[in-house]
Amino acid sequence: MAKYRTTDAASGQGLFLTVNLQEQLLPDTFEYMLDKLIGGKIDLSIFDLRYKNDLTGASAVPPSVLLKLFIYGYYTGNKSSRKISELNRNNIIAKALTGDMKIHWTTIADFISCSSEEIENIFEKVMMYCNELGLIGVETFAIDGLRLPSNASIEMSGTKEQLKKRHALYRKMAEKHLSRHRLKDETGETDLEAKKHFQERQKYLNRQIEKLDSFLETMDVKVWRSGEEIQSNVTDNESAMLHSTKGFIQGYIGLAVSDQKNQVIVSQCAGSRNSK
Repeated sequence: MAKYRTTDAASGQGLFLTVNLQEQLLPDTFEYMLDKLIGGKIDLSIFDLRYKNDLTGASAVPPSVLLKLFIYGYYTGNKSSRKISELNRNNIIAKALTGDMKIHWTTIADFISCSSEEIENIFEKVMMYCNELGLIGVETFAIDGLRLPSNASIEMSGTKEQLKKRHALYRKMAEKHLSRHRLKDETGETDLEAKKHFQERQKYLNRQIEKLDSFLETMDVKVWRSGEEIQSNVTDNESAMLHSTKGFIQGYIGLAVSDQKNQVIVSQCAGSRNSK
């Protein structure tokens, strides 16, 4: 009877392999170009001003590593800091771009949210380098756009009058909620779990009231050319209520301009119909 070799592959057993990270970045790929460009050809010294740890403090994650990681994350469709951090843990290309550096999602989030001016500067340098290489034809451009949701609740949008009504509604809800809570406490009907639920609900209502209080005090009414008032948003007043295929969203219109010669994106912006 024939005798054959057996394998552990079917059992799902893992393997320990020696991996050369640089060999994972193959020439003529997006990630190879990204690795050579960021921190190589493009000067990133503009980020140095953000750090004050030359004498004391822990070493920071290099800006070149963070730039490569979040650009590759966006390129692969991972747009949240948590998803990008997860990509860095599990994706071999991401590991190669970061040198297998362990990066917490809060570090990624802080870098993206606080470095908009520096990142815009780097974008301009990349465009200049592309022009040096003759990749931009400067003859025909195409414009495309999409609707981007913002981190703002559509429920907190409205005209000044509508927001005042919502503020009054939240106050009424908070008072009614507190009265019910006190009544149940007096009759001894409230158990610990119900009491916790009441407290969390009351905190939520109080937060909404405080947000509306603060916003309404300094609110500038925006109007169309026709004189009709534009809805404002308490959380993100630069965003707008937009109609999408999934209904209405609170967000922005993202626009990109690409050059015909090599489809290089030469300009981009995110705005709204509320933008001045």
